[in-house]
Amino acid sequence: MATVSSMKKGLKMAEEIIEQIEAFENFQFDRQKNRVVNLKVGEDTDIFKFRKIFSILNRHRIYYTFENNFEIQIIE
Repeated sequence: MATVSSMKKGLKMAEEIIEQIEAFENFQFDRQKNRVVNLKVGEDTDIFKFRKIFSILNRHRIYYTFENNFEIQIIE
């Protein structure tokens, strides 16, 4: 059973991951849709930054799917 302390630690880690993702220009995290959004739809997307984002997700064992327009849907 999760303790309050472990839940707070999990929330802090989640915030740190979101901050890492949002540090990349042209990508942001949509908290309501639980999705990494590409802000450069229809323009040249920086694939290197996109790959770095899913590397962060993999490192933290976060499950996701790739969506259209280089967006990433987080699976709960």
